[in-house]
Amino acid sequence: MQRVRFGAFAADLASRELFCNGERVRLPNQSFVVLAVLLSRAGQLVTRDELRQQVWPDNRVVEFEQGLNAVVNRLREALGDSAETPKYIETLPRRGYRFIGLLETVAPNARIESSGVAASETGCDNAASPTVDPAPTRQSRRSLLMASLVVLSAAIVGTAALFIYRGRAAVGNEHAPPVPFTSLVGQEVAPSFSPDGSQIVFAWNGEADHANLFDLYIKGIDSERALRVTHHPADALSAAWAPDGAKIAFARTARGASGIFMVPAPGGAERRLVDAQFGDPAFMQLSWSPDARQLAYAALDGEGSYTIRLLQLDTLESKPLRTGGDCRDAALPTFSRDGRQLAFVCSSSVAVYSVYVTDPSSQPPRLLASMLGNPRGLRWSFDGERLLLVNEAGEGGALWEISSSGRVARLPFGEDAMGPGIAVQGDRIAYVQGKEVVDIWRVDLSAAATAPDKSGTRLIYSTRSQLMPQYSPDGSRIAFQSNRSGSPEIWLADADGSNALRLTSFNGALTGAPAWCSDGRRIAFDSRASGTSAIYVMEIDKPVPHRVQASRENLALPVWSEDCQWIFASDGRRSLYRFPSNGGRAESVTSQHSYYASVSGARVIFNAEEPGGVVLWSKPVAGGDEAPLPGMPLLTYSDSWTTTRDGVYFTRAVEESATLNFYDFASQQAHQVMQLQQAPTALGGLGLSVSPDGRSLLYTRSGASQADIMLVRAARPKPGGRLQADD
Repeated sequence: MQRVRFGAFAADLASRELFCNGERVRLPNQSFVVLAVLLSRAGQLVTRDELRQQVWPDNRVVEFEQGLNAVVNRLREALGDSAETPKYIETLPRRGYRFIGLLETVAPNARIESSGVAASETGCDNAASPTVDPAPTRQSRRSLLMASLVVLSAAIVGTAALFIYRGRAAVGNEHAPPVPFTSLVGQEVAPSFSPDGSQIVFAWNGEADHANLFDLYIKGIDSERALRVTHHPADALSAAWAPDGAKIAFARTARGASGIFMVPAPGGAERRLVDAQFGDPAFMQLSWSPDARQLAYAALDGEGSYTIRLLQLDTLESKPLRTGGDCRDAALPTFSRDGRQLAFVCSSSVAVYSVYVTDPSSQPPRLLASMLGNPRGLRWSFDGERLLLVNEAGEGGALWEISSSGRVARLPFGEDAMGPGIAVQGDRIAYVQGKEVVDIWRVDLSAAATAPDKSGTRLIYSTRSQLMPQYSPDGSRIAFQSNRSGSPEIWLADADGSNALRLTSFNGALTGAPAWCSDGRRIAFDSRASGTSAIYVMEIDKPVPHRVQASRENLALPVWSEDCQWIFASDGRRSLYRFPSNGGRAESVTSQHSYYASVSGARVIFNAEEPGGVVLWSKPVAGGDEAPLPGMPLLTYSDSWTTTRDGVYFTRAVEESATLNFYDFASQQAHQVMQLQQAPTALGGLGLSVSPDGRSLLYTRSGASQADIMLVRAARPKPGGRLQADD
């Protein structure tokens, strides 16, 4: 049995256990594999690719941490280590990692103890500190290190091989390649199979008379003809074919006509079943119970949160489903084929959510898995043994599989799956594939009155997405979020859009929402690099991110107070907090359900969700009375807004375009500033920034986006849990 000691820690490679001063430290298996590989090559660079091959052979199995960064971060947390001032694991930017601690071998039958290093120096504060022999000299440690590496290599190769074998047993690589089901101009989304699997109903926005709005269409598996089913162009649609095949239920978001509807499968007169409001098109998924007596759907409640409801088709009575737990938004309900289980997702913060399964009649929900990213579709496999999930983590979506025991695996197909929607029927899976391009545009506010049609200029763009631009306090630079490097990161560009420079390199974890401190030197942002959503701060001249340790977890969307002493952030849906910018206790800002704030001088302006829209409230940064802004119009959930010293700029959607408006703090009145050439990208109220001189405004705008529906033959489990392609 091979044991290795470094500092107060000891690793037992045979049992795959980590100890601190003789006390066992909890460490996930994947993190232990990384530790074992680093120990085997102590002092040497181990590339990211080499570690990926050990943790996820052939990139076929990727658990919910969604990347090597999360695995290494968990290892560092267990070791009390830091990426900025490492004791054990050094990061070599863009290349890999290196173990820099001193190693000692431990006799096979010896009790694992520390080498005399205090537990407080390692981050293992709760461990005991037994008396040990004096530490060896530096020369003897070098000898021990060299001698141990030979033995370590053999032991670790065996350990890593065991993990590789177990990983390969989870998902096989035999599957039919995906083929396009649709290749129409525009976006085809939200597929649903007919009960016999011969047809798919989907939403499409490519008709010439649609003005980029959606209607429902039916197309046969072996046909190119698409039959139009509805004739009421909508902002978003999501359909579900009834078990009897004769009718289709669908959720629609349209001005004056949002809710759940029914239509005959060939098309015909629509019937409204129930009113419902939706914000995110991906959360409009419907699911029939197998006996066709119920429809499960998620809709916004009176407080602006998503609640799953069960609609009784005979009485049209809609009742909320008990979801329990810390569920900010519950969505994507899906009945199992036998109707005994209902799965759904429950978000706890921005891009942090979990998947649950419940008996819709009585049993409380059971947690299956936790995920990082944005859920875009959830369905049971045809045999009811697994769930298929579309997850978009900022670098391009993917298809995932969750077993009944909660094991999460990325499927070897489904690259660029983006949703909304996924469908399963027999041995076929239908999903949406595509990429969304979002650019940053600048409008000249000084020219709005004289030349409004010529005031818009595309400023920062690529073949990927650029989001949430923010002018620096002096107006010379723009911080923004982009996935142009392959993962969502924080970028910096000059005010004219040139000289773009990447500031962060988390390489996988969703990172975004940059916010400037008034000193012009620091930027706060959120990231999921630690496995939860957290706030980070970095200096732009020394771009080494530091996590701000707040008493609340899963915080996102930061904004500084004017003196940079406080940071305001939210849990992504209901609660807004403030905490010291150097870390500390996070205190609630308001009792209103709020997820975003903007600071204007000594006051913080925040959104409060109410039935039918969003109300902007105001409150002193230092604390005090709060109240809605008098005379401020009610906003929709997709309207963007930001503050200046004098007031609030906000957008209002008007068909395909939008108006830019200004609310004046002094007069307490709002007026239209200009008409934008295209409606801003819906970011839940985010996405605007005004230059310090008040002459320019930045907003995000979707480019030409294409989405097609893909078909793939599903693999079925072999005995022992392995998947195989259908014959």
